[in-house]
Amino acid sequence: MEATQATSPTRTRNLAVLGDSHLTAYNAAFSELGLRFRWNMETITWLTGLDCDTEEARIAMYIETYQPHLLTAYDAEFLSHLIYNTKSRHYSGHHELAAA
Repeated sequence: MEATQATSPTRTRNLAVLGDSHLTAYNAAFSELGLRFRWNMETITWLTGLDCDTEEARIAMYIETYQPHLLTAYDAEFLSHLIYNTKSRHYSGHHELAAA
């Protein structure tokens, strides 16, 4: 799977607005799942710039690139789906609390 980096000032500003809540949700998901890595804004920026069709594909690209040892026990599709669903739950819960 080949990924290309896309950058634009608008995309960078959007990341600053959306990135923090997504970053918090991802890191909460990693903690819940017992994964020992955490992301920062640099990681979110890299992921958003990848030419991938879905968020799960971006997560799989991260795992394949930076955490390949996990692929000895699980496949990238399973892990990316699990991380994405857990992150989405945390992200939705964060926004429900913020709206209340």
